Amino acid sequence: MAMDSGGAYSIRGFNYQKAVIAQIAINNFNVDNFYIIVENQEDIVVFFSEKIFHLQVKGQTLSIKSLVKVPKNKHSILYKLLNKEEKVDYYKVVTLDTFIKKDKDYLDKSSCNIFDNCVYDYSEKQKEEFLKCLQQENLFSGDKEKIQNELKKTKIVFSNFNNDLSNAQTYLLGYMVGKGIVVDDNVGITALNELFKQIDLKSEKKASIHNKNVIESKKITQEELKNIFRLCSVISQIPKLRIEILESLVEYELISNKEKKDIEFKFYMLNSKLRDLRKDIFDKISGSDFYIQKLESNGFSFIHSIYQKLSDDFQSDIYAVLIDIVSEKFLERNK
Repeated sequence: MAMDSGGAYSIRGFNYQKAVIAQIAINNFNVDNFYIIVENQEDIVVFFSEKIFHLQVKGQTLSIKSLVKVPKNKHSILYKLLNKEEKVDYYKVVTLDTFIKKDKDYLDKSSCNIFDNCVYDYSEKQKEEFLKCLQQENLFSGDKEKIQNELKKTKIVFSNFNNDLSNAQTYLLGYMVGKGIVVDDNVGITALNELFKQIDLKSEKKASIHNKNVIESKKITQEELKNIFRLCSVISQIPKLRIEILESLVEYELISNKEKKDIEFKFYMLNSKLRDLRKDIFDKISGSDFYIQKLESNGFSFIHSIYQKLSDDFQSDIYAVLIDIVSEKFLERNK
């Protein structure tokens, strides 16, 4: 998975819903068989330890009344959350920690597998209010027992960040550190940008969620998440390894000190150009294990031999790209 580390060092394409999905992903990516289905950015399905969680994510201040308020020609938040054909183990509304105080005072502290904290159960009185409103809305044809059963599985979660880029970014980076994910040298931001990009791609798919092929295409899997966060650690080590390889090339008299300085300059000044060129060259030498074996058996002369075959009017660029690719692949394989 190629990660774009260019641009300003902040999350791009921010919104509250994506930040919530990112928190869930960071918290659970090491759980076996965990994955997220992004139906759209407000409706999320989480699979955790063979349990199915349906979430509605709302980036505004809510209250008990607003959860069952019925907009014109639409359904209430709770109706949309509970009205599922398939079996669901738990339902969650995830929202800002600005819930109306008089309503929040009646909530009961609870817990949930996919969130660390700030999870609450509704009081019995609040559930009675929900029941009445949902019957009027004709959920499950007004079946009282069925509505009550689904309400028992329903909780509300308050996020630890607000609907603001700076606040959410600071929280998510700290959260990543708490989970043992490397965030130094802007690699944490790079990972969050990659995760946000994946969320956008999955949520853009409009076909029916009941289509198996579509379900697969809308998944953010444990393996994808591990790749994103594992590359954080790899990327953070690349600058040091680049220098070590350059110094070895000089030591073996394969390049001069002047050429070394030229290549170092390229690392800092040609990021955008290098990313495009890197992809082209990577496609040509995609058998990464073969090239690592060549490194181990033939030393650094193999980089020089590839360089000679591919070199053109921008030789230093190619050398820099080759070193960058080998650094990443070497670190990935030896992690």
